[in-house]
Amino acid sequence: MRIFGAVLLSSLVLVAGCANPPPQQQASCESASVPAGAVFGVREGMDIATYPPSAASGPSGCQRVWYGQRQRPEAMQVLATYHFENGHVRRLVGRVPGGPAYDCHYRDGGLEEARSQNPASCPKASELPRAN
Repeated sequence: MRIFGAVLLSSLVLVAGCANPPPQQQASCESASVPAGAVFGVREGMDIATYPPSAASGPSGCQRVWYGQRQRPEAMQVLATYHFENGHVRRLVGRVPGGPAYDCHYRDGGLEEARSQNPASCPKASELPRAN
């Protein structure tokens, strides 16, 4: 599980967290397929795509990460969606590759286990990125 966390978190080292994206970027955080303009990288031997690729101004917004074969971005699967509020991740939703779905909620610098689905799959709040 910690390897998954490293893959997930290291994908965000590639790009900055999203904050107040333009409307077309906000819609992409619910898009099932990788949009044009996504940034591709490799983490732990897995191809990933991240959109939006860089932080915008402001403390709130979202960022989505997909995994799969970069040669077939239309077939990549959603790994995680980060929802930022006031510069902090407040919600992280996704699915462990080949494993369970998770829905992690954070507040006051900690994981809200009672509100989260599969909290054992959730990274610690201190391991999460911050929006610019």
